[in-house]
Amino acid sequence: MSIVATLSEQKAAGGLSFVGRSSDINGTVIDDTVVQKNCSLHIRGNLLANLTIESGAKVVVEGSVEGKIVNKGGRLLVNNKAHASCITTSGPAEAEARGVLKIDLTAIVSNWERLAKFSTVECAAGLEGNAYGCGIEPIAGALSRNGCQTFFVSDIPEARRVRAVAQSATIYVLGGLYSGPRETFAEVDARPVVYSPIEMAEWDLFASSHGWSGGCALHVDTGKSRRGLSVEEAVAFAPSVRNHGVTLLISRLDNFDKTANHQIAMFKELRRLYKGVSASMANASAIFMEPKAHCDLIRADAALYGVNPTAGANNPMLPVIELHARIVQIVRLAPGETIPDANGWTAKRPTRLALISVGYADGYPRCERGYDKKLHAIVGGRPCPVVGQPSMDLLAIDVTDVSEPAVVRHGNMVTLIGPETGIDELAVASKSTGCEVLSRLGQRFHRIYHVT
Repeated sequence: MSIVATLSEQKAAGGLSFVGRSSDINGTVIDDTVVQKNCSLHIRGNLLANLTIESGAKVVVEGSVEGKIVNKGGRLLVNNKAHASCITTSGPAEAEARGVLKIDLTAIVSNWERLAKFSTVECAAGLEGNAYGCGIEPIAGALSRNGCQTFFVSDIPEARRVRAVAQSATIYVLGGLYSGPRETFAEVDARPVVYSPIEMAEWDLFASSHGWSGGCALHVDTGKSRRGLSVEEAVAFAPSVRNHGVTLLISRLDNFDKTANHQIAMFKELRRLYKGVSASMANASAIFMEPKAHCDLIRADAALYGVNPTAGANNPMLPVIELHARIVQIVRLAPGETIPDANGWTAKRPTRLALISVGYADGYPRCERGYDKKLHAIVGGRPCPVVGQPSMDLLAIDVTDVSEPAVVRHGNMVTLIGPETGIDELAVASKSTGCEVLSRLGQRFHRIYHVT
């Protein structure tokens, strides 16, 4: 007969919880758990910890599953299919990967909803650069299921990936007409962003010869971006716009000083000439800072992924990314000793360094002149300084002040990006931007897309 049990009652030495009889748990499991041979466990909540299922054991989970599962011949059943379908992995297997990159789909959707609430117009999502390096399919799917209808991508291959998970979405290709053969725009049902009269003439030729009426966007340079039709070209083009199937007029703000008002005023005049054509000027920063630029469509870009769109102010976005990597070696140094890539650092006391399985080949930022701000990793809940520069495959962390031996040992995970050290902190320290740091995170990580 099944009994109601709590993990605290089953806790054993070493921090593991062992289930040695048929048990029910009413709530979320947060402790690593082993279900022993021929036993059963029914979790009426979420599983957030690692789970080992021994031979003949059976586990039923009513909620979401986030931790690592090691199945040694048992059976796992996840009844909450809505949650389970949102939890996916990609990249190399966790045991073979340089690290684990966790991407919170709930936070991405919440960030999109937060941006959308700042305006009364439609909010599109920017997925260019493989969703800023985070992976298109899970993110486009999550956003589409929650109401996002328009997406911006870099090229045709990215448009294909969005179309596979968002069949009814409107997709604009920022790479323009040269991001793929003309025919593929029709095959994917994607709309090119056109940047010059020559491109428009080529698109018109294709559209008329193939009977394609899928539409396109017209990009106008109202400032100093140096890409797009000039304002004069856009004015001359306006009388014939309906003959070209333009569905969206686009521009962008260069900055948010007094020149922004000039750009907004010019774009307002263009909108008057392009009456009946939707217009878009505001990215995430302008959503917060320039309400007059909202027009008919606002574009949520890197802010979706937790990058701060309000420079100099508190980040209104939820964090999305966590990066964890393994300790691969412990190195002891005497005072005065140093390491390769130390960038002027030497040990001032007897020092313990943990070498971590992430380097600049994985996108961890490297700054040859030194970091502007000291970076930290989180080891056993304690912030530990990053030492020197990352090499291609390794990063050194000073763990001298971590007293618990079990925390600093070969194979243990440390947190490189998380609530304590976010994307923007890495960007400031490495004289980079949040977009760059985010987009460079490499493909050698085991990626976990999860809901919270």
